[in-house]
Amino acid sequence: MIIIGIDTGTNTGFAVNKDGITIELATHGIISAMAKVLEYRSQFATDFVVCIEDARKRKWLPPNVGKERLKGAGSVSRDGAIWQEFCEYHDLPYILVPPAHLAGLTKRTEKDFKDMTGWHGKRTSEHARDAGLMTWKYHRLISKGMVKIPSKPSEIKANDDN
Repeated sequence: MIIIGIDTGTNTGFAVNKDGITIELATHGIISAMAKVLEYRSQFATDFVVCIEDARKRKWLPPNVGKERLKGAGSVSRDGAIWQEFCEYHDLPYILVPPAHLAGLTKRTEKDFKDMTGWHGKRTSEHARDAGLMTWKYHRLISKGMVKIPSKPSEIKANDDN
């Protein structure tokens, strides 16, 4: 099972979890991250899912958030829509992950991240660690049957047309 985690934003956090082990953590621009997703899909066509942190699913913002921060939140929301369109265009199964599902997991220090996941690779950015923790959590949820791997978008559409 390959789970790719995407922490959307200008600096896209990118993580790959293979059978419960983090094998890649990086920070990319959105185009570079998309190219990496397609590389992994070509290698692992089955048992493959992309988990995208989707700020559009955020239910609240603190009342004291300033205009500049709201602009950033809007940009991250747009990135979620772009990633969803990318996955549908390339017929990739994906899960849109609400930020609330990652509460308490994100913004970990490098040491905390290594302790939780066993990562022994190179230094990581906060964005890459956030993507990595998303894959770490979703691997466990999928393994326990608490979350199902979605069908490819084309399979869903075919079923809807029947």
